[in-house]
Amino acid sequence: MKVEGVYTYLCENCQTLFGVVSRLSVMEDRIDTLTCPMCSKKEAVCIGEGHINYVTHERREKIITNEMDEISQLPELLTVEHLADYLNVSERTADEYMGNPDFPLIRLKRSKRVFRDDFLDWLHSKKK
Repeated sequence: MKVEGVYTYLCENCQTLFGVVSRLSVMEDRIDTLTCPMCSKKEAVCIGEGHINYVTHERREKIITNEMDEISQLPELLTVEHLADYLNVSERTADEYMGNPDFPLIRLKRSKRVFRDDFLDWLHSKKK
C-alpha cells in the first residue's frame, strides 16, 4: 500500500476547491498560497491536509489463472455482444467477424448466433 499526503486549497477569488498530492508528512511540500488552476490568480490558500491510501491490485492477467474458467462461463449460443466482450473488441468489429464466409454463423431470423464450441474452433483455426 502506498500513502501520500494531500493539501486542500480554496481560491478566494473564484471559490475553486482543489487538492495537491505530496509526499506524506513532508511539511516542506506545504505552500501557503498557490495559483488557482481556474482563474490563474495566486489567491488559493491552504485550508486543510490529509492523506490518500493507494491499494495496488494485481493485473487482470494474473487474476485469471485458468482460461477454461472464463470460457466455461460463456453460454452455449453466443451473440455479437458475447463475442465482442470475449475478444475485447467493439460490437461492430465482432459483427464483421461474424460476416466472414468461414465463420460458423447461425441465423435465427435477423439475429446472428454461433455455438460456443464452433466459435472456439474457428478462433483456433485463425491462430495458424
